[in-house]
Amino acid sequence: MSTLSRLIPVAGLVLALPSLAVASDQNSDSLCKPEEVVVFNCFTGKKTASLCASPTEAAPALLAYRYGTGQRVENEFSATAANGKTFGGTVAPAAPRAWVSQVWFDRSSYRYLMTECVGGDCSHNAGLTVFNGERMIMNASCQRPPGVRLPAFSRELVKFGSSPAESKSSTPLLRIEEADNGAYELYGPSK
Repeated sequence: MSTLSRLIPVAGLVLALPSLAVASDQNSDSLCKPEEVVVFNCFTGKKTASLCASPTEAAPALLAYRYGTGQRVENEFSATAANGKTFGGTVAPAAPRAWVSQVWFDRSSYRYLMTECVGGDCSHNAGLTVFNGERMIMNASCQRPPGVRLPAFSRELVKFGSSPAESKSSTPLLRIEEADNGAYELYGPSK
């Protein structure tokens, strides 16, 4: 397989060159399985959160969130057509001239939220937030080890526009919707 047809690991994030069709053999910085593609990866200092997809020429048939360490995954959520589970996605304005792309899943009264702030005056570039109902119980910024790029949602999975109506998911496992996950509070100028 040529170097150009492989996935290139960058900052724990694997970017697909032509598509999500080829799995990475270098997922070591993520919690994705060797046969999966990393579509978002966030290191918070002690733990990692990874959003992984099945490699495919068309729409991914699996999206999986894993949180923990290489030795122990503490939280996992998988969406497939067979299990009927899905992830949500939206985009919202935050700090001046900035937009926050968001992907989440709900389990019971908890919402697990991955975010990426693009443009403008973002207080940080990406993060993980957990809500229990309306109450925020965790908010962590993704850290950037030396020589590593910050996480970003794979544009092969989802193309966020300036609004949910202008955003498009490549799979029915990630549905774009209007939602208020407190983007301004997470990324606003006071943070």
